[in-house]
Amino acid sequence: MGERIYFADKETLDKTHANTEAILAAVEGDDGKHKNNIRLGIKIDKNNSNPKTRVEYLYDAVGMTPAAMDYSNGVFNYGSWENEYFAAKDKNYACMVKFDGTEDYKLNPNDYSKKADGTESDVANVAYGGNAMAAFVGGWLCQYETKTHEYIIWSDVQYDDSYNCNHRKDQTGAIRPGFYRRIYTPTLYNNVARSISGQLSMMGKNATQERNYIKANGSEWEHTSWSEYNYIICLLKIMAKTDDLKTAYGNGNMNGYVNDSAQHYGVLQAGTLNDKGQFFGYNANNKQVKVFHTEAPWGDQWERIIGLICDHGKAKISAYGPYNFTGEGYTEVYDYVEKNGITAATGGWAKDSISTELGRLPITWSGASNTYLTAYFYINPTIVAVAVLGGNAGDGARCGFYVHLGNSASYANWSVAPGLSCKMPLAA
Repeated sequence: MGERIYFADKETLDKTHANTEAILAAVEGDDGKHKNNIRLGIKIDKNNSNPKTRVEYLYDAVGMTPAAMDYSNGVFNYGSWENEYFAAKDKNYACMVKFDGTEDYKLNPNDYSKKADGTESDVANVAYGGNAMAAFVGGWLCQYETKTHEYIIWSDVQYDDSYNCNHRKDQTGAIRPGFYRRIYTPTLYNNVARSISGQLSMMGKNATQERNYIKANGSEWEHTSWSEYNYIICLLKIMAKTDDLKTAYGNGNMNGYVNDSAQHYGVLQAGTLNDKGQFFGYNANNKQVKVFHTEAPWGDQWERIIGLICDHGKAKISAYGPYNFTGEGYTEVYDYVEKNGITAATGGWAKDSISTELGRLPITWSGASNTYLTAYFYINPTIVAVAVLGGNAGDGARCGFYVHLGNSASYANWSVAPGLSCKMPLAA
């Protein structure tokens, strides 16, 4: 690969062409009707090591109050984001999804044991024919970088050709209304990977076994994809206006490891935050964290995903499939061997990162736990590695947006469990 290619600064170009209001007014939404589109963006100063002050709001986010946990009072402070934009109740909600991929009913957002209508739900019923899921509806994402900044911009419409919705495309490239992501780390029940409250998560399976257990739900089900995961991380950073996710949303179960299989190695039982709403976390190190109605985005166990492979030092991504654990047919986005001279397994605190249309990846290791991305990064350039993300109960402060590209698909351990997702059916 040659030198990194930087895009023109869209923010400056937009200002330059601000008089083309007729063009902007003609942007169409997903419903095909002309409407005022929303853009909520951040730009990240590559040369600023402070994870909070390096992030600046852009476009319609300017002047908004960031969201964050209020640990003193035990409540989540939404700032300007409560029931707004991608955090709105019709854009992100807890629900039950049947094995055929159709939504059954919504859950009470503050008590998953109840349906939205107040009657008893199936969130803890292993006999239910489906899974407890968090819905993510709509959205378009633009990611790029200049020599000095990285940009993350969300819109409710495809503002221009640089915006994509890879997070909700199926493997044919068709755009779905959205996707469902597991509320709980999957448990293994009757050889099916299930998102059910009150259960202990699965562990000790390799990537192929996990995928077989996931597919046992039905053809629409899959490991959580890199595009879905990257989308959620982007939304979290926009909402909190920071690169430090643990401070904003909660540490998660990052110091809970116990060397005892009878205690599930300190991994928490699913559902400890069922009555805590859309977002909740603690600044303690052995409790769960929840974002967008999904438990354990970091800590507890690594989340093995699909769509991000490191093939002997070359990071490769599949935007929306078809997926495999070899990287065949994937797009190469960065060569750690050529660019960084890495020839052996290497880990450290992430400092620099790249932002491409396929997502944001750490690329250097000279940061610290409280600077830049505030998360760890690991790579083994001697193998074909399948990504695991987030860190586990024994990883301490390294948890968060921890990208680990150091294990093959055959790796099986208590510390790894799969993601679980399902694309929404095409609109009738």
